[in-house]
Amino acid sequence: MSEPINHGIVERLERLEAANGILQQECRRWRRGSLAAAAAVVILGITGAGVAARIAPMLEANEFVLRDKDGKARAALALRDKDGSPGLAFLDHKGQVRLSFDLGSRDVEGSDDAKAKDRPPLRETPGVNIYDEDGGLRAALTIRPDGTPGLGLFDKDGQPRLSLDLCTDGSAGLNLYGEAAALRAALAVRPDGSPGLGLFNKQGQVVQSIDLAPDDRSAVH
Repeated sequence: MSEPINHGIVERLERLEAANGILQQECRRWRRGSLAAAAAVVILGITGAGVAARIAPMLEANEFVLRDKDGKARAALALRDKDGSPGLAFLDHKGQVRLSFDLGSRDVEGSDDAKAKDRPPLRETPGVNIYDEDGGLRAALTIRPDGTPGLGLFDKDGQPRLSLDLCTDGSAGLNLYGEAAALRAALAVRPDGSPGLGLFNKQGQVVQSIDLAPDDRSAVH
């Protein structure tokens, strides 16, 4: 059985974790002045009949922060300085990011040089990330640059332990990982509709596989 494609989601999820680490740092730097910008949504206008509230047709800013009654940031919407991509984060009472939504782009080496400005825009990829109370990434859902979706679940050390993938060729895969993100088991449905199950050793080598051909003939290797 051929090994299902799984490196793409691991790489993408690592980028998501790094990108949201930057977002978390930005949340700590956001100023209380952002609250004043949000208050501008409601404008009091004096008319002949008295004072009436008017909602502004448009409010523009680079960042917003939502604070609780104690002044703690609990939600934030901002553009990242690195690539200008938007991110929305929800924080717990300790100021830790617990849920985030982002529309990130792939990093480009040497993006500060003059040639980088002439490069075509990178494909933006949406992602949803869920964190534990210590800020560790525990679950992530993303759409990769090639348009395929992926779902990953992580242990307390941030290592992937389970992933669901849908590849460009239409094949679907479920991957289970052991320590150090080593692939230990994989279940896949190939483009021709035939299923396969593979078991791997700690070195990532197939030690047992079960395949069902399109004609429903089974094979154990």
